Amino acid sequence: MMPLLRSIYKTAIVGAGTTGLALAGFLKADGHAVDVFERFETPRPLGAGLLLQPSGLAVLARLGLDEKLIALSAPVHNLYGETQRGTVIFDLDYRSLAPHLFGLGTHRASLFQVLYDHVVSLGVPIHTGCDAVETRTHADGKLSLSLADGRDAGPFDLIIDASGRHSKLARQHGAIAHDTPYPYAALWGVVHDLEGFSKDHLLQRYDAARVMIGTLPLGQTPTDPQPHMAFFWSLPARDHVRVRADGLAAWQERVTHYWPQMAPFVAQFTDFDQLTFAEYGHRVMKRWHDGRLVFTGDAAHPISPQLGQGANLGLCDALILSEALSRSATPEDAIAAYSRARKAHLTFYQIASRWMTPFFQSDQTLAPWVRDRTFGLMCRMPWMKQEMLRTLSGIKTGLFSHLDPGDWHARYRLRPGAPH
Repeated sequence: MMPLLRSIYKTAIVGAGTTGLALAGFLKADGHAVDVFERFETPRPLGAGLLLQPSGLAVLARLGLDEKLIALSAPVHNLYGETQRGTVIFDLDYRSLAPHLFGLGTHRASLFQVLYDHVVSLGVPIHTGCDAVETRTHADGKLSLSLADGRDAGPFDLIIDASGRHSKLARQHGAIAHDTPYPYAALWGVVHDLEGFSKDHLLQRYDAARVMIGTLPLGQTPTDPQPHMAFFWSLPARDHVRVRADGLAAWQERVTHYWPQMAPFVAQFTDFDQLTFAEYGHRVMKRWHDGRLVFTGDAAHPISPQLGQGANLGLCDALILSEALSRSATPEDAIAAYSRARKAHLTFYQIASRWMTPFFQSDQTLAPWVRDRTFGLMCRMPWMKQEMLRTLSGIKTGLFSHLDPGDWHARYRLRPGAPH
């Protein structure tokens, strides 16, 4: 029997962020004709730092990019969080899950540059200043992409929306069951960490659920080889204007009231414009497609930052969708296979992030009271600690199930030396 010929699709990817660039890399390597459409005139990352989990690192390894990013970033071995009064909430070490596993603190600009350079090296066209606002379906099922300036692009066999939480296409065509902004937001910034305060730890400090402060080592940035650290401050979105009006000095004083060791770091900020104000939301779709238009990353499933999974889930989307396209005879078959493959993983993290958020970013009093009396205890219970680490590592697919990132790349296998 002759082997089946693999279908080659002309594909448009909307958005040159983490998910979109990873998709472009995978699809181009598989021989598909790929065009990326980016609304900014100059593609650029949004945000400060992020924590890549073993799941996301395994996806980057499939692109041959994990070691490049590791060289620019900072390994994270431990998540440690405590209240202002010293009650331990989290004390989780990736190495308790597997000795070789770690998270990776990285500047968003570093991740963007590694992915962008890779996609450009493959010869993928990136069309800038192209704000995708609509799609048009042809009689043969193909799609054209309508841009805000009146131009059309296409037709394409497939359009993949990776344009983020504020996607116009998702609002037009997504079967959205639930889409709610979170009342709490965050201020993010990047500072130098020349003394290695954060070392290999993601550190957090809490006061009830109204105050959460965190630091994350980032390594270097594309323009500065000195060690950096991401800093974030949680606040109600409604308070952002007031905080700015009160002035930088008042905010810095408030931060150091809760965490005195932050004084030399917040002193590096001389203007609020050095901080990024990030708002978050929770979206659930009944399905992640509309015909041959597929929604991925934050366009499909934005979640709260509490579990640190946004970029990781988008990277996983990119790998699984590219695999589905390489194994399916039609775009419709590939989309159906992709939806089946992603359902358990995405559903778990959508539910878990929504469930966790009130314990850390809310006006509630009961949730943080329960947290302060139970979370640290759970970190000392072997089974619970294992499940918490699996959740942190981005590999849970259900209450009692998980995936193995080693199935995507052996470097991140849960049991080194296990057969492939």
